[in-house]
Amino acid sequence: MLKHILKLIKTQGKSNVWVFIELLIVFILLWWSVDSCLMQGVTAFQPEGISVDNVCKVTIAVRPRTSTSYITYDEGSEETGKNFLRIVDRLRMHPDVEAVTFCSQYSAPFNYSNSHNSYWNDTISSTSGLVYEVTPEYFRVFDIHTADGGSPDRLAEALSDGGVVSRTMAEKLTDDGRLEGKRLAFNRGDSTTYLVCAITAPLKKQGFDQPQVIGFMNIPEKDIYKSSEQELTRMPICIRLRPGVEGSADYAARFKKEMKQSLAAGNFWLADVQYYPDIRAKYLDSSLQINGRRLTVAVNIFLLVNVFLAMIGTFWFRVNRRRSELGLRMAIGSSRIDLKRLVIGESLIILTIAAIPALLICLNMAYIDLLSSEVMEVTFGRLLTVSLLTWGILAGIITLAVWYPSHKAAHLEPAEALHYE
Repeated sequence: MLKHILKLIKTQGKSNVWVFIELLIVFILLWWSVDSCLMQGVTAFQPEGISVDNVCKVTIAVRPRTSTSYITYDEGSEETGKNFLRIVDRLRMHPDVEAVTFCSQYSAPFNYSNSHNSYWNDTISSTSGLVYEVTPEYFRVFDIHTADGGSPDRLAEALSDGGVVSRTMAEKLTDDGRLEGKRLAFNRGDSTTYLVCAITAPLKKQGFDQPQVIGFMNIPEKDIYKSSEQELTRMPICIRLRPGVEGSADYAARFKKEMKQSLAAGNFWLADVQYYPDIRAKYLDSSLQINGRRLTVAVNIFLLVNVFLAMIGTFWFRVNRRRSELGLRMAIGSSRIDLKRLVIGESLIILTIAAIPALLICLNMAYIDLLSSEVMEVTFGRLLTVSLLTWGILAGIITLAVWYPSHKAAHLEPAEALHYE
């Protein structure tokens, strides 16, 4: 059968030239699209490294100075910071609350603020990364584990002793990822160093992006006493509910109503309580990066639909043009199953032959670094997977394209087949 099909393809060489050219171009475009979609799929299924389930965000505000109940403190007074910490302690004592943390505005998960810095392992190796200013309980609230799977408690203890970095930073600054126990500087040659006491698992900033380079720094209590009321209101307070307490938007509303009086201290008052999964969903829905990924997916789907229509049209026309040949074959004794196998087999062999030069072009594209290595290195396994997926998609489309016309041709009556001939 294979030898016979190859003879048929050679005999119909002129009419197959345009089919080969079309398959060559389509294979390259689809190969690129499949690689892009595969990398996005890998990114989407990578763990975020944090958990916001059963977490609520507490936002406090300050009374306006025009309010009759506004309290004016002496310059340099620590009462503002004490009031803020009183609110945190009252949250910690609530029977439904397991852990409480507060952090800088840009350190809370799923927010639009960022703070960057340069981290130097020595005078040669450096990387730019995010700076998170948090309290030790941050790791317990967001269930962040160490790189080797250790508990959040280890990270909380490490932050109290020095600093914590993400595994991505450790991999950027060292060949083996072993950064624990070393000191980092924020500037080249800076005498002020940052002792790395623990390394977290890979952490994402936006849920569907790549793990980020992050350095965690402890917020000293003395800094709270020196902060103004406006600065403290920009620090989100996050709470993790105890196991068995079912968090939801309704629970957050009830919690706000229940704690409205007790969380008032000095000029601070409780402005809002939000359920963190709702914050995450809203953030991801409006994120420019996520919308960009949706656009990429839409373009790839549009390309796939056009490939499907092009292949359907080409091979449908090609089989219909040979109805007389197929009918004659049946008239002289070929079975209907043999005819279908012949047409489908011939089409798949044409695809396979066209895929050979197409793959050579695709491999050259990979060789000159036209493929992104941000998600995964360009390895033989990746190229093989993408190539097999591309061939499989086109093979499925072509099989669908030729099955129906070949089915109709196989059911021609012998007299009608001779009429075509």
